Amino acid sequence: MSDNVLAGDNYNHLYRFVTDVNDVSAQVCMTTLARWSRMEPKCDMEIVFNSPGGSITDGFALYDYILSLRKAGHKITTRSIGMAASMAGILLQSGDVRIMGREAWLLIHEASFMTMGKVGEVKDTSEWIDKMCEHVIDIFASRASAATHKDKKGIAAFIKKNWSRRDWWLSAEEAKKYGFVDSVD
Repeated sequence: MSDNVLAGDNYNHLYRFVTDVNDVSAQVCMTTLARWSRMEPKCDMEIVFNSPGGSITDGFALYDYILSLRKAGHKITTRSIGMAASMAGILLQSGDVRIMGREAWLLIHEASFMTMGKVGEVKDTSEWIDKMCEHVIDIFASRASAATHKDKKGIAAFIKKNWSRRDWWLSAEEAKKYGFVDSVD
């Protein structure tokens, strides 16, 4: 095997997610991870995010898929360089091990959306977004609680306080301090 193959990201099961989260980017990532899983069951994989975030529904499809790979015996490391903003920050939480580069930033904020239609449809969408926000808070609070051994409900309240009606940017060190990542390197 050539040195180029041995040094390549595919050979080393390293996926670079460097775009917004959408149906295509999530599908391409899942297809690549599925290929690695079939070719080498239970192999270690790493996903590196430098992403502004994007679609919450497409992102949760990828999130669920990463969790299924972990359940199948793969060790998944998620890492951020640059930024893991919005949905990319949620995806960062999906790894067994979560790492941020020293100069990376994490953005946590309430879900944003646009809707139009009848008043009832808008209210239904708003209720669904509220559920998604609670789910996002639960993901961050669960992972942070496990990392810091602090009360999950207290962490959830802390997140709600800090993301309400604003973008909450955290440095890598702040993200580690609050338990949103396991290490900074």
